[in-house]
Amino acid sequence: MTVDTVSDPLGYAASLLDAVGADREQVPADIALECLYAAELLELAGGRTQPVPLIDGDPAASIRAAMGALGLLDERTFASTPVLDAARAARHALRRLG
Repeated sequence: MTVDTVSDPLGYAASLLDAVGADREQVPADIALECLYAAELLELAGGRTQPVPLIDGDPAASIRAAMGALGLLDERTFASTPVLDAARAARHALRRLG
């Protein structure tokens, strides 16, 4: 089973952020923790994580894709505290990842 970006953007974003957090070869622990925190927040907002690979094996591309998926959310869902906090954590992780 795969996560569908359009029908479950919260789940897709959470799954990508979880994958980045699990990548111990390319992602430093502090950045991994931010991504795992963001994934947890998205799960609290209703997303369901599933194992997914990184986008092209690239943690930064995966974080960007997760943020793009959040852009598909309706205004009310996006404005919820867990989703906004997750987006901020993902943005911060991406900035620090370089």
